[in-house]
Amino acid sequence: MNKIIIRKKIQEFLEEDCLFQDVSSEIIPENKEIKAQIIAKSSGYVSGLKEIDILFEFLNIKITLFKKDGDKVVENDIICVLSGNAHDILFGERTSLNLLTRMSAITSSTRDLVNITKKLNKYIKIACTRKTTPYFRIFEKRAVKLGGGETHRWNLDDMILIKDTHLKYFSGDVKKILKKTRELASFSKKIEIEVENIEDVLIAARNGADIIMLDNMKPAEIEEAIKALEMEGLRKKILLEASGSINKENIEEYVKTGVNIISLGVLTQFPHKRVDFSLEFI
Repeated sequence: MNKIIIRKKIQEFLEEDCLFQDVSSEIIPENKEIKAQIIAKSSGYVSGLKEIDILFEFLNIKITLFKKDGDKVVENDIICVLSGNAHDILFGERTSLNLLTRMSAITSSTRDLVNITKKLNKYIKIACTRKTTPYFRIFEKRAVKLGGGETHRWNLDDMILIKDTHLKYFSGDVKKILKKTRELASFSKKIEIEVENIEDVLIAARNGADIIMLDNMKPAEIEEAIKALEMEGLRKKILLEASGSINKENIEEYVKTGVNIISLGVLTQFPHKRVDFSLEFI
């Protein structure tokens, strides 16, 4: 974790929530010292604890954590105890709960899909995508990691990913775009290409792709593509990533195909697990 970046973002979150002053807390004496606790209101896997540790440190609130990021929690578990100025604790309340709730939902959903996958094939990686909330990516990607998933690309300079939009500029010529990409790419960058049919899968594998994304291909099509790669002796030379319209309901079908990676936008867009928390004065 880059604590400098986290601290900067958290400061901006707090500024968004309270631009001038907390008018609701005026009824509490300014110098009142209190204790409070954050408790789980449902079951799941908690994440965001390092973030709220930084948040309350920023507000000069002492925090004692009773859980670690990635731990399983059940209803009424005490997550942490806070000690300090009442106004400052209330200042950080909503931001801290928002972080915990959002990140824990993603971690819990990721853990659920990882568990489903590992029962069938322990070698397949579950990954998220760049479909993240603007300005919140670092938290959502970390939440996926805490759930046992892979973060995939963090940003556009992480790895080369040739998408259908790039390919269209080259009139769909997979061989030509891979050749051009190889000429321009640094030796340190892997090249992934997004394809939608078996013919292009074979062309990509023959022409230097490191990873092939099987975009919106049905499990049966993926199995056919893998057989075609095996017949040409190309399967072991590349990584295969299945992506597009994959969720908890159909993920087992994709696991059974034998791809290396399954990426899901829903992990960060629409996590299917919900984990709730509340802050209470003691």
